[in-house]
Amino acid sequence: MKRLTPRYAALVALPLLAASNAHAQSSVTVYGLVDTFVQYVDTGKGYTAAMKSSGQYGSRIGFRGSEDIGGGNKIDFDLENGFNSNDGTFSTAGSLFNRQAWVGASGNWGSVRAGRQNSLLFLNEGRLDAFGGATQASGIDNLSVYTYRTSNTVGYFSPKFAGFQASGYIGLGDAGGFRSGGSNYQFALTYDNQAISAVYAMQGVRNANATSTERSTFAGGSYDFGAIRLYAGYAGASWDDMHINIRSVEFSGRWTISPFAWVALGYTFLQDRISSNDAAQYSALFDYALSKRTSFYAAVSWLDNRGTAQYRLAGAANAGLALAYPGAPARGVQVGVVQAF
Repeated sequence: MKRLTPRYAALVALPLLAASNAHAQSSVTVYGLVDTFVQYVDTGKGYTAAMKSSGQYGSRIGFRGSEDIGGGNKIDFDLENGFNSNDGTFSTAGSLFNRQAWVGASGNWGSVRAGRQNSLLFLNEGRLDAFGGATQASGIDNLSVYTYRTSNTVGYFSPKFAGFQASGYIGLGDAGGFRSGGSNYQFALTYDNQAISAVYAMQGVRNANATSTERSTFAGGSYDFGAIRLYAGYAGASWDDMHINIRSVEFSGRWTISPFAWVALGYTFLQDRISSNDAAQYSALFDYALSKRTSFYAAVSWLDNRGTAQYRLAGAANAGLALAYPGAPARGVQVGVVQAF
């Protein structure tokens, strides 16, 4: 066997060390979540049982990556697909990465992203709501109207200063340009300290045929008293093309029973500013962590539609069962399991 001189051995090792170092500075993570539930709901014609996906969280699989390019800066990306765990179909037909598909950069200066992204209202809904902005128990989710995600969007998230963080989006729309369908502007200001979490977020999204801008707003927050955290939230929407002008307020609370379990209670009222189609919802939710990655949830809700209102008991990424007739009440229970990986 030919022996290597120390000098030659060093020359051979250098590329290997460089490759090892480059590998250590970049990473790709496969992640996901499966949420399946059953519900028993009366939508105005008697109780109906159903199995669905995405009650508390949207079922998903994703690929998240980051590469260190030096100087404290990174190149990041996230590709995320939503699916229905009850039947295996895509949650959005014909779209592979319907939830997120963006590339960006981050550093001490903040982060910037470009592509399809969760809207700033979607990202901050849980700050207003003891239910986490999901399950059929979340009145602020069931009784609000906003755009969950936007494509062709550039977003910026600032660093945190004394608990404050600002973020903003600008979207070029589906056909290009700041006035085309799907173009959007969004802004959010958040504040967090040990006890307080608060947010103001707004968005304006051009409708599909670019004839109107659909505007929505969230505001509110919570205060931590220890085992109990109280929430207050406001949601407003003005969509002229859909004849929507509504505002909702929710008061809710979460009691942490143990490190593994919590209970939430809430009341939400919606005022229709165009007609008398108001609505109100009363809800309760129990959540129990079976392990670090698996949890169980159970919700009970009563949604009172007034006039010809048609709001449903929905969830994180499902529309809920259709009402038997306009103005029908919706009431029922939901039991589900979440497995993260």
